[in-house]
Amino acid sequence: MKKIITSTLLFLFSILANGLFAQELSAGQLNIFQSDNLENFQKTFNENDFTKCFQVKGKSYTLLSLSVKNDKKNIFNYLASKTDVNQACNGVTPLMQAASTGNMNAAKGLLKFGANKDLKDSKGKTAKNYAAENKQTAIAMIL
Repeated sequence: MKKIITSTLLFLFSILANGLFAQELSAGQLNIFQSDNLENFQKTFNENDFTKCFQVKGKSYTLLSLSVKNDKKNIFNYLASKTDVNQACNGVTPLMQAASTGNMNAAKGLLKFGANKDLKDSKGKTAKNYAAENKQTAIAMIL
């Protein structure tokens, strides 16, 4: 019982810490990100940034999740091969992001790079649940 409570508390703390300590993207960083120019992206962000959670409009994302959300193909392809495709911010993984936004190419790419479709967020929802909730039936079928 102690192990379950300890594990649950550690999990909740990690989710809370990601949300509280997420770094805000500057306007300049966001513009470079939005351009999907890989050369400028590599000059602006280093490998340590790949594991961070960044705040954008009050929500927390990894750079990989943000590339999925905004359909930035060049940045997505670069990051998917260089970072943990299962890393979550506030419990939401890049695959959950792809499922909720209907980004089929990103969902397939993430699965190819080893994304775990069975991971659950803090409410117990999987990527398939995100797809179903957002009426993304094609993605739900591959999950």
